[in-house]
Amino acid sequence: MTYDLNTPGVPQLWAHEPDWSSSYRVRRAFLTDIFAARSSREQRRAIRYAPRLSVEYSAVVSGDAQRAADQFLRGGMNRPAAMPDFSRYATSTGSSLLGASALTIASPPAWVAAGQVLVLCATGGVFEAVVVESIAGATINLVDPLVRAWPAGSIVRPGLFGLLGAAQGSLYTPAASRLALAFNAYPGGEPPEDEGTATDTFNGLEVLSQEPDWSGPPSMDYVWPVEQVDFGHGRTAQFRPVGQLQGILEAQFVGLSAASAAALEQVFLRAKGMRGSFYRSTCRPDMVLHADVTGATITVEGSAIATDFGATDFAAVSQAVEIVQRDGTRLRRLVTDIAPSGGNTAVTLNSSVALTTATTARISWLPRVRFASDELVTEWITPQLATIRAAFQQVLV
Repeated sequence: MTYDLNTPGVPQLWAHEPDWSSSYRVRRAFLTDIFAARSSREQRRAIRYAPRLSVEYSAVVSGDAQRAADQFLRGGMNRPAAMPDFSRYATSTGSSLLGASALTIASPPAWVAAGQVLVLCATGGVFEAVVVESIAGATINLVDPLVRAWPAGSIVRPGLFGLLGAAQGSLYTPAASRLALAFNAYPGGEPPEDEGTATDTFNGLEVLSQEPDWSGPPSMDYVWPVEQVDFGHGRTAQFRPVGQLQGILEAQFVGLSAASAAALEQVFLRAKGMRGSFYRSTCRPDMVLHADVTGATITVEGSAIATDFGATDFAAVSQAVEIVQRDGTRLRRLVTDIAPSGGNTAVTLNSSVALTTATTARISWLPRVRFASDELVTEWITPQLATIRAAFQQVLV
């Protein structure tokens, strides 16, 4: 049988909740075409403007639930299915009677949209899938009437429309088992995403200010390609067309609330995976302020930075710093010059600052970066707390 992938009324409902013995993983995947010049400068083009969405989790089923799950897999695992996204929800603000064709949700989220599947959830494994016909303010009109009554405060989750992927069962007893599952939403069958808007910007670009979990710990790959001509005998020749180091940092963000996880996901959505670029601090004390200053030139301890960057043309190579004060204030400036200064380093910024050594917590490089992968996985450890591991690659501008 051939199914119309654009008709969400076809699928059966797969509604077995995570058991939370392992995480509930939501994977978003963009697709980016990258053309890199010899100098490692890139031209990036998004092939997907909406990410592919898939989830992986485990569920423990027993008794009637086990029989229902087994019958679903045996009879229709290869057919279109719908399942609730257990990482997102809204609550109804009004009751809906049996046979009613509307729900009430104050300020419906972006994933409540015409044509989308919603799944109403109640305790005891009670679920009902509905399809949105239209939205009028807080009223969600449905294509079909409800088959049961739902009180105010009922949980409403976005529905994923797609196909069950791998499913593996561990049979604990004849009447209980644990299922490890993967579900792949059809392109166009995933709920609409709320990209939001950037709230923190600098120099015309977004700034990702969330700091990683240092107990992780983050890992750093230092990449600075050198071209080498080697005929296998005799001397070799080296060429250095890349003007600066390209670091790739992989960091973990743990203990994220739903709002914090959504904020990081939205940066990924706005960037379209690897396509877009933004600023992100190294979050390390890369420089130590040598003396109090009011002005555009600050002096930092040591001469190493002057040695490394003294010959850099900052009109052609963009560098920026982030200055974090002990009260949490963050100052961001472009670097216009670096020069030696009596055994230390004088860093000239594009605008003045007023700093003291007592109130300055750290001075960090603020490189322009992009995501190093087109995939982002949000791992929900509990229904309220998530972990995201992401990699960032410095881009040359």
